[in-house]
Amino acid sequence: MAAMATEKLYWSDPFATTFEATARVGELAGRKTVVLDRTLFYPESGGQLADKGTLVVGTRPLTVEDVQVDDAGRIHHVVTEPLDALDGVASGAIDPARRRDHMAQHTAQHALSRALVDVARAETVSARLGATTCTIDVEGALNERDLARAEDLVNSVVTGDVVVRALFPTPDELAKMPLRRAPKVDHDVRVIEIEGFDLSPCGGTHCTRTGQIGMVRVVGLEK
Repeated sequence: MAAMATEKLYWSDPFATTFEATARVGELAGRKTVVLDRTLFYPESGGQLADKGTLVVGTRPLTVEDVQVDDAGRIHHVVTEPLDALDGVASGAIDPARRRDHMAQHTAQHALSRALVDVARAETVSARLGATTCTIDVEGALNERDLARAEDLVNSVVTGDVVVRALFPTPDELAKMPLRRAPKVDHDVRVIEIEGFDLSPCGGTHCTRTGQIGMVRVVGLEK
């Protein structure tokens, strides 16, 4: 029987940092990994980097250096230590500062992508969250005035401290939503709503209010 997809604990509580799960050894791209039945570790996807942190399986400490997800939805924890047999209860802890930074960057990216559409009809093609900054690729031309207006709009939403929530609409509800972009999956679509401002399909980790982002600054523009 095929293993079940990993339960994504980070969807229900993005601020949680510790958890318990059941562990076993898996394999991805020829490398042994730790597979859990449930996890707070976000796997690299959607332009967002993976969480890092630690696992303790039994009494054995492990350092999580990367997290990836396979086509079956199993989340693989890549650790620095060699793996052989591994089975039992695991305690996990993610790096809270890294998670907090990714949440703020990703929510800010959604807000800025929305603002660029409203201000300059510049649709986001792709976005990448880095260690300290986020880059957004857009269709169409932008100038410094557009960026300044978009930045002001985003920061007005930040200071408004509006609610950010994750929605799991039915297909009928999804069809009626004014999404900023189309979903990349055709079932179990998760939508991030920045209340009164943006609706976008996304599986990443996000703030729960815009005030948690902090002020947004656009630092460069290039073709």
